[in-house]
Amino acid sequence: MRKARGAAARALDRADAAQKGLDRRGRRGQSRQGHGTATHRLWQQAERLWDQAAAAETAWERARSAFEFFTPDGHLNGRAHAEAVVAAALPHLSGAAWAKTRRLLLRRESFTFLDQARQRLTALGLAPDVLAALLDLEGLRRQPWRLSASTRAWALVRTVQLTKGCPDWREESRRVRAVLRGVWRASSLVECVNSVARMQQGRHRKMTQGLLDLKRLYWNLRRFRTGRRKGQTPYGLLALELPDLSFWEFLKLTPERLRETLSAQKFAA
Repeated sequence: MRKARGAAARALDRADAAQKGLDRRGRRGQSRQGHGTATHRLWQQAERLWDQAAAAETAWERARSAFEFFTPDGHLNGRAHAEAVVAAALPHLSGAAWAKTRRLLLRRESFTFLDQARQRLTALGLAPDVLAALLDLEGLRRQPWRLSASTRAWALVRTVQLTKGCPDWREESRRVRAVLRGVWRASSLVECVNSVARMQQGRHRKMTQGLLDLKRLYWNLRRFRTGRRKGQTPYGLLALELPDLSFWEFLKLTPERLRETLSAQKFAA
């Protein structure tokens, strides 16, 4: 988008400069013959580039909406809808600057998280009408800009329906929310890893593979201090049972000692 806007801005500057030169010739009484056509052509080019940049920005916003759990009108998103939205946006995302983005948008794997979300929601075993009502409320919670008098009334109706049909609907709502919270786009996971790696690379200028492995081990053994995972470790969340040691004590274990400890815990279990 920066490249598109930059090209449009430069074209506008060229057209403005040509227009000023044309006006200057007119004020001096000089002939403007032959200069007006070139200036008009520059204005047309600037307008075309600005229109393309505006269309690309609108198309990109539509394409981004395809990778949300809920559509702009509050319905649960799905692969078919997301692919249709992306297909409609792609004609406006043309040129070499958009080549990589187009390839990523066209990959089937980019929409896998939507399939997983639907599968996991179905696996909850909720009645279809209960699940639909819970998703309506969750969609409204995630999209506060849709709040209005009509949507508030609709949320109230859904709440009454759930209260009558499912007394423990608040607990079921937490389960639905946990499912959506546990499904991640691959691009988001890659960006999370990149953000950590970039920070460490900025500190050390050069990160060797050994240092990267050491930092990864430290992070996976570190217990979270706050949040929903407080007191747990990334390895523990993966059901990997390791000795309850500090990072420094863990490093002092020899491979043989660590292998024996893990084997003993496995047999004890």
